[in-house]
Amino acid sequence: MEGVEFEYDEEDEFAGIKNTYPDEMLKELVERTPGYHGWQQEFWLAHCGDFCVFIGYVGWNDIKDRLDEFANLEEDCENFGIRNSDLAKCLQKGGHCQGYLFRCLHCGKLRLWGDFS
Repeated sequence: MEGVEFEYDEEDEFAGIKNTYPDEMLKELVERTPGYHGWQQEFWLAHCGDFCVFIGYVGWNDIKDRLDEFANLEEDCENFGIRNSDLAKCLQKGGHCQGYLFRCLHCGKLRLWGDFS
């Protein structure tokens, strides 16, 4: 989940969580928000200091006409390990490179997460 970091000690053992969100906000996401299924570990995006709403599973054809609606698509792509320029040939709904679309609850901008089979 974006904005939550795991902390490790000098022996690389788990030492706790650094959470930048209020406990009630985190509890709402973890306990009362429907999740989604990813190829790897699901990752929840945030924007404007709050968690985004999950819109759905997407491929390139679902987002290609909405590129101006993204907060920062290039940065989102970097964060899950793909170049923005490779989205058109790689991002497939239900494919080996699956996209997950989120929308900010405050400004309405879109965010993209993705992972690989």
